[in-house]
Amino acid sequence: MSAMRDASMNTNMHAAFLREISRLQSGLATADLGDAAVRAGLARRYQFFSQALHHHHQGEDTYLFPGVRSKASPAEQAVLDEMDAEHEGLVDTLAVLDDQFSHLDQSTDKAAVTARLDELSQVLSAHAAHEERDGVPIVQKYISDEDFNAFMKFNRGAPDASLIMPWMCDGADASVQAATWGNLPAPVRIFLKPIMTRKYSKFTKECGV
Repeated sequence: MSAMRDASMNTNMHAAFLREISRLQSGLATADLGDAAVRAGLARRYQFFSQALHHHHQGEDTYLFPGVRSKASPAEQAVLDEMDAEHEGLVDTLAVLDDQFSHLDQSTDKAAVTARLDELSQVLSAHAAHEERDGVPIVQKYISDEDFNAFMKFNRGAPDASLIMPWMCDGADASVQAATWGNLPAPVRIFLKPIMTRKYSKFTKECGV
């Protein structure tokens, strides 16, 4: 087995993205879009989600899939091509939502935005299942320590990186929460977990979602 022995963080992040789409839909449904502060909070929450998803896929496209392509069989390379195409499709769907959430006002058609979020959820869910089933095993088979370490370093530099772990735990079951925080060494976890959790709680309160 290569450097990527455990893919649970990837699986758990996919689940967190899908939960966040539902969270955005619920927030949008109850939001008073005539209130500028409410609009700003909802847009900020969406921006966090969009940036996190873009960064997640950018890391895969830069450090994971290219690093294994030359070692992969033709059939495996075809799967990697599918991963690339699915990522590009998600960029197109996100671009529409990026525009919708950056221009929220009291006349915004909530049903139209919700429908686009539904579309994103369906596309992302299908991609996540495909990647977990067919893409990740290829990465695990061939990825080098150097490329995997570069991928992890890139993830630590994500926008709002300090929010990612508590966000992944928000709405997850106890085993996922334990596994997520377990990625930090115990001394680091004891110090950082309460700080990150407070920051995420503050972020959630400020966004109102």
